[in-house]
Amino acid sequence: MQKASDVIGRSVVLREGGETVGKVKDLVVDPAGRQVLGFVVSESLFRGTKVVPWAGVQAIGPDAVVVGAAASIVKAADAPDIKAVLDKDLSIRGLRLQTTAGKELGKIDDFQFDEHTGAVLGYELAGGVFGRNSFLPTPLSLELGKELAFVGPEAEATIGKVEKE
Repeated sequence: MQKASDVIGRSVVLREGGETVGKVKDLVVDPAGRQVLGFVVSESLFRGTKVVPWAGVQAIGPDAVVVGAAASIVKAADAPDIKAVLDKDLSIRGLRLQTTAGKELGKIDDFQFDEHTGAVLGYELAGGVFGRNSFLPTPLSLELGKELAFVGPEAEATIGKVEKE
């Protein structure tokens, strides 16, 4: 399991040639909030937004994200699913979370994902039911917007405390 905030800033290295090509600038998650689609890479060698689709990631280690080859890093325009999310400017971290019945559940502070599959495991909430350290397992549905994310009212019952590692 990895936390998004821990992965941002890690080096992106090529397995082919052993070269560092940049750093993870952000993670891109599908509009349903269930799957990491890839990473935005900040690099000095390229112009424009560059991304590594999930399929190009070989490993997510404690210090670096390893990609197979330079060809794994593409322009956002060449990864339509990632480009669609970037074009909508949807960012999960920082959104206020509310039920569709209008109850505030807190602000999405971070999220956890499986480093092998990219599946989002859940969201860490600030200012929610348990204060700064509440955790919402990935709900059945999540609607992302500019300022708010909505979940069904049943999601509130699944919120618990963040487990310390």
